[in-house]
Amino acid sequence: MKAIFSSIAITLLLGSSLLFAQANKNYDGPRPEVYQGSQSFVFQYTPFQSNFEPVYVGTISVPDQVISSANIFGAGYQYYVTNQIALVFGLSFGTNTSTLEDDNGTTETSLTIFGISVDGNYHLPSLYSVTPYVGLHLNYGLLSGSMDFDPDGGETQTTDYSGNGIGIAAQFGFDWYFTEGLSLGGKYALGFQSLGTPEVTTEDGTEEGPSSTAFGISTFSVMLNVHF
Repeated sequence: MKAIFSSIAITLLLGSSLLFAQANKNYDGPRPEVYQGSQSFVFQYTPFQSNFEPVYVGTISVPDQVISSANIFGAGYQYYVTNQIALVFGLSFGTNTSTLEDDNGTTETSLTIFGISVDGNYHLPSLYSVTPYVGLHLNYGLLSGSMDFDPDGGETQTTDYSGNGIGIAAQFGFDWYFTEGLSLGGKYALGFQSLGTPEVTTEDGTEEGPSSTAFGISTFSVMLNVHF
């Protein structure tokens, strides 16, 4: 009886192995998911680090005496509108409010940051598991805030501040599909960045900081695409 059960188990094992081999006999590794309707979430990835980071969205001017600009980051999403063309969207939004009370009075501050970026990439014929592309990158960012100081026994003093930035670049890069459902990518960009004049407005008037423009080649961090 034991011999019969052993024979049945061996037959089932060999049969399942043969079926698996038959189903995967033409498998030659992961292929690029470059087709209409394909989509993925995009993260910034630093090798040998456990955390995934938001993606670069843009750069804005900052009304500060120490720094004049700041990069902003947010969520990334990619969608293929055709079999070759992918749109990659980046969105950044944040708001913060705080209240401080001391012997001199009450200070209330608020800050809002908004940024959006769009990439249009045309994917060239794939090289095994790598798909190169060329494209165009656009971004816009905005900073606005205020500070209200209400002194004890006095009138409220309000300070408003703002900054912004816009960028456009031609780019080329690649996505490497190293396993099913995941790909790593990188790119170079040649473009133009313009930072608007940051402003600080009080009852005494408006104080403007320096505006700036830049043109050149830039690099982006490694991107991790999670396809679904």
